[in-house]
Amino acid sequence: MLKSAEHKIFGVTGNPVLHSKSPLMFREVFSEYRVDASYIRVAVRDAADAARLMREAGFSGMNVTAPFKFDIAGHLNMLSGDAARLESVNTVVSSNGTLKGYNTDFTGVAEALEAHAGSIKGKKTVIAGAGGAGVAAAWGARSRGADVVILNITPAEAEAAARKTGCRHDILANIHDYTPSADIFVAAIPYEAEQLDISAMKPGTFVMDASYKKSRYESASAKLGLNFIPGEEWLVRQAIPACRLFTGITPLPELMKRGLSHARSLKKNISLIGFMGSGKSSAGRELARMRNMEFIDTDELIQKRMNMTIPEIFTTIGEDRFREIETETLLSLKGLENIIISCGGGIVLRKENRDFLTAETGCFWLYTSARESLNRITDNSRPLLAVENRERKAHELFEKRKPLYAQTCTAMVISEVNPEHTAEHINEEINLAL
Repeated sequence: MLKSAEHKIFGVTGNPVLHSKSPLMFREVFSEYRVDASYIRVAVRDAADAARLMREAGFSGMNVTAPFKFDIAGHLNMLSGDAARLESVNTVVSSNGTLKGYNTDFTGVAEALEAHAGSIKGKKTVIAGAGGAGVAAAWGARSRGADVVILNITPAEAEAAARKTGCRHDILANIHDYTPSADIFVAAIPYEAEQLDISAMKPGTFVMDASYKKSRYESASAKLGLNFIPGEEWLVRQAIPACRLFTGITPLPELMKRGLSHARSLKKNISLIGFMGSGKSSAGRELARMRNMEFIDTDELIQKRMNMTIPEIFTTIGEDRFREIETETLLSLKGLENIIISCGGGIVLRKENRDFLTAETGCFWLYTSARESLNRITDNSRPLLAVENRERKAHELFEKRKPLYAQTCTAMVISEVNPEHTAEHINEEINLAL
């Protein structure tokens, strides 16, 4: 087991991020090596929020995907040499709140290409796209001696990518000037973009799609006699050095690929967890309205069952008995469909609850700091905060529950002051993932 003083939290951030398969790989490694850590998806609107969350929530490391690879660099304390050269970051390591950015994408693409094509030194390589992935692909191929040209719709972006990597550049409209002689072709454009014409490529050309969704280039490559390299190869091989930076462990590609084989479809039921005052009930009602689902609040069910308020229940029967009833209430929902469950802040304290939420729902952690939660709580309905030093107690409770939220959730989402905005963000993530 990796020795650590406390449970560590790692993650991947982007917009959207619910589709990311990175948690599958890292959880497999953590399980194999008995690392006391969680790895979660972090859904944020911009790179600034991602960096803020790393510091505020105490993440030990985070991977960065589109569209934040360029923007995140400006919110970090320092960059590695390659990240600084490319001005692109896909891995961030935190040390006592100091954030350092790295780029492991370029190593990943180079090793993925060489695993299939052998040495790429001198090979004519065409990179379509000048975003974070395209820049990394160009630098990775060039670092192994390939003859690289970067093509992009916007000339200025192509020129900027070429300047960073020392490669040639051109506009994407001229792709047919390069594909007939290409030995390697990398599509580093958004998955939603129009499919590029690869029909002029000679048989045997190696084609890689940076996207690890079902690629449109796979069937086209098969018809044309081209060698298709799945985007998951790149995903796996960039994750290996990232894992080494996070934990000191260098896993074999086969181990991370084994993790990818555990992928499961998004659950139809949804649960919301998070600290008291994080807006689970308000956001849950809004989300239920947006998705035409039934809303269920576990605290409301308990109060109805006991004919008492939550503070009265705590005073009358104590917290331990309340937790038993809470578990009974949650597990009674098994078998229901098309529901959104708003959970009490302490529901993650029991393993059977965490197991249920993980197995039966798509679980979203609505994140607020302990301090922000206190600012939002204006009444006396929280029995656990009925103490002299409410701020210290809230902090203690939050730190105890934080790793449990991380172990349980499908994704972490910032709880915004306006619950409709929180619900909209979750809804967008779900729709894009589906």
